[in-house]
Amino acid sequence: MTLEAHLAGTRWSRIDVVEATGSTNADLVAAGAREDIDGRVLVARNQTAGRGRHDRQWTTGPSGALTFSVGVRVGEATSAMGWLSLLAGVAVADALARSIMFDAAPGVKWPNDVLIGNRKVAGVLSEFAVGAAGGQAVIGIGVNTSMTADQLPVPTATSVFVETARAIDDDELLVGILRELDVELAMWPDRLDELAQEYRHKCLTLGQRVKLALPGDRELIGTAVDVDTAGRLLVAADGGAQTAVAAGDVTHLRPLP
Repeated sequence: MTLEAHLAGTRWSRIDVVEATGSTNADLVAAGAREDIDGRVLVARNQTAGRGRHDRQWTTGPSGALTFSVGVRVGEATSAMGWLSLLAGVAVADALARSIMFDAAPGVKWPNDVLIGNRKVAGVLSEFAVGAAGGQAVIGIGVNTSMTADQLPVPTATSVFVETARAIDDDELLVGILRELDVELAMWPDRLDELAQEYRHKCLTLGQRVKLALPGDRELIGTAVDVDTAGRLLVAADGGAQTAVAAGDVTHLRPLP
């Protein structure tokens, strides 16, 4: 049975799998300049020039990770665009939890890293571009699936295999994530209250003392208290007022003694 057959009834109408490419996000953005990419999925078995947030490199070897991007027609860019990365993170966490049993349930570190325990197993990058069919979003997702401990890129990373000592079929996980993502996208952008409530349940950052590296070399330290309906993290700064943060790198800190 084809991947499309497994996803019958969802928005995902075309799935292309390539052995290697530089960046699935870049490839879909380029395709969107020529044609409508709504409902398209591009999977790369080996991604050699992938990007994470803030143009960080996300490169995988010929095996060990599931990397793919999806196209979504969105119209004009609005404040609701920020939710695409957040809801994709929830979809990954839910699909992982349904696929395999973990000692610690997968959760989301704001805005869109997926953690098992306190280590990153997956990341998301969303981009907006105006193409042949108007405004479109490309959502890129990378999951460390079968990497061994010595293959992980940084000490703060993990993989499904490292956490469970069990192999997972990348195509089965892909189908699971795409089904979950289809459900999440059905609520966007009209049911942001529901998305926010669901995200709060999955967000491991809430209640934590955090340090945020903000644009302009600024820094904010405080306690993460909520996520609002715009997807912003609300932080009660140490000795200061509550601040709504739309973008920034988060470090979870130890609680104050």
